[in-house]
Amino acid sequence: MDKKTYKNWEGLTDKMLNDSWKFRNLCGRPFDRGFIGELLVLKQLLKRYRDKLCSSLDNDIVYAGSANKEWDIKLALDAKTILLNAKATTVLDTKNKPRWVRQDAKSFCDIKIDKKGQWVLPKKSNPGLFYVFVDVGTWLKNKNADYFILSDKMAKLKFGKKYSNLYNGKTRKTGSTDFWVEYSDVKSFKDKFPRSN
Repeated sequence: MDKKTYKNWEGLTDKMLNDSWKFRNLCGRPFDRGFIGELLVLKQLLKRYRDKLCSSLDNDIVYAGSANKEWDIKLALDAKTILLNAKATTVLDTKNKPRWVRQDAKSFCDIKIDKKGQWVLPKKSNPGLFYVFVDVGTWLKNKNADYFILSDKMAKLKFGKKYSNLYNGKTRKTGSTDFWVEYSDVKSFKDKFPRSN
């Protein structure tokens, strides 16, 4: 990536975030927290990997957003590819900590549903994929956000087990496979961005 391209990414990402923050304060409601979460992750990646991105014209960043089901952002750094899936929230729990509601458990485990209930099975992980849980709600208040980063392997272990403990062998009337990710589930993964080498 050349420095001019980097500056365009950096400048436009900052502008979009500033305009989003102003618009939210004007209308008084959070809009499209998912898009804002992706922009916040993008901003962090540009900041964190600036030197590596600009060290070679072959290095690049790709933003796919919701057009891609598995990942939102791809970093190509020398021979390494890092895929990131941003998970945003504006919801707080009773202790004013972020809570990520309506997470689809099928991202983290295989689920078979029959008349007797749901059966949770392990799912193969992608070594290049990472989940970034970002607190958009706090950013909308004070322009500071926390980032909690789990490898796909860790997320599948942690959340597959959590969902299994909650629902394996049980019937859910709605047929839903959603669950909540709590602050306590991710707090030990704060700022654990993947290495660039």
